[in-house]
Amino acid sequence: MVIRMTAWYAATSFLLILIAASVLYGTVAGNLRAEDRRILTDTAANLRLLVADTPAFAASSSAAPTADAPRASSPGSGFIWFRLIAPDGRIERETAGMDREVPLAGFAALLALRPGAQDFATVQNEHGAPFELLSERFTAGGADTIVQVAIDRARDQRVLIKDRERLLFMLILSLGVCAAIGYAIARGGIRPVARIAAAAGSIRATTLHERLDTSDLPGELQSLAATFNDMLDRLEASFAQVSQFSADVAHELRTPVNNLRGELEVALGRVRSAPDYRDVLGSALEECGRINRVIDSLLFLARAEAAGAEPRREALDVAAELQAILEFYEPAALDSGIGLVLRADARLIAPCDRTLFQQAVGNLVANAIAHTGRGGTVTVALGPDAASAPAPMLRIDVADTGSGIAPAHLPHVFDRFYRADAARSSLGGNFGLGLAVVRSIATLHGGTVSIASTLGIGTVVSLRLPLRAV
Repeated sequence: MVIRMTAWYAATSFLLILIAASVLYGTVAGNLRAEDRRILTDTAANLRLLVADTPAFAASSSAAPTADAPRASSPGSGFIWFRLIAPDGRIERETAGMDREVPLAGFAALLALRPGAQDFATVQNEHGAPFELLSERFTAGGADTIVQVAIDRARDQRVLIKDRERLLFMLILSLGVCAAIGYAIARGGIRPVARIAAAAGSIRATTLHERLDTSDLPGELQSLAATFNDMLDRLEASFAQVSQFSADVAHELRTPVNNLRGELEVALGRVRSAPDYRDVLGSALEECGRINRVIDSLLFLARAEAAGAEPRREALDVAAELQAILEFYEPAALDSGIGLVLRADARLIAPCDRTLFQQAVGNLVANAIAHTGRGGTVTVALGPDAASAPAPMLRIDVADTGSGIAPAHLPHVFDRFYRADAARSSLGGNFGLGLAVVRSIATLHGGTVSIASTLGIGTVVSLRLPLRAV
């Protein structure tokens, strides 16, 4: 990445310098040519005036440079030649040696010139010497005359060659400087990223509490580091949850497994009668059932949280389903001296998975019965949820008259294996998974579940489910 950044920086900077150098060189060359043409134009104007004021000048046979012709102290360095031609093509006057340096064929065709028009050209003679040429037709004394003026550009060429050499040297030097600066900038820019990568690579399962220091990072990377720290927060929380989950699973399975092993060891300790073996096997079967319920609940939670999980919906008469569920739990409630009451004033149809709906409401009813003392009441109320606009939802409240739950425990009652009692006892088959299953079922259906409780009065768990498919 450093090499790529260096190459891009060097190439971009060098391209800008090359463009600037080309513009500068072109400007200098253009200014030199413009200056030469200005001199040619001024010389042609002077010749027009001279011919107009002195008609005999064009007819003279002598040839000499104009008074202001020389641009340097020696011929061939900015020297100016001129030639006057009659309309019939006869050369009336020219600078000595002009026919050798700049022959007539190098200028524009005589017949192509219009009166008053100027024609410029840049040529090289047979010796390779560069010249800037001007041809102009004008009228003086009632007769047309053609003037041809040439200026030696050898000095300009030498200046441009030196400029090219200097620019080439500067370009080569600037390429190296750009590469060095680009490398330094790339290394400096990539250093914080390398530090982040090194910090990320040093994080292990035992150091998930460590975070990246964002105080000295560039603004562009602070959001990246903050996002990475947020990811570490989630990973740490998830890892802690997995660790706690593993410990809870081991704890929950250890009790029934130990009970099962103890009973079998006692049974095998001596020869027993058939009724005794039957009792041991019955107790072992009960412990196996408890283990099976834990495993089934965990498998359900894992499947419910998997991506793409979707319940098999069907149109349920919710009131009829609630009545069937209460009838199922009625014998257990009567044995505990607890009354079951159903309040369903409206007939509501909801798209739900029948099995999951029965499991969720059944868990709530069983949990309410388990936490309600003799003589208490468990009430199941059904109705539309008034606070669910614009999406219509139904609300099922399962209320008991038990001892209630302390406010400190309420935020955690839907967590797996969480139980409000400090001992986390498994008596009565309470594994702390029932409310976690209810929440997963509600989420699968696009609904929610909430809880409210008052110590000494009771608890109300509210299950909200959509009245139409989501």
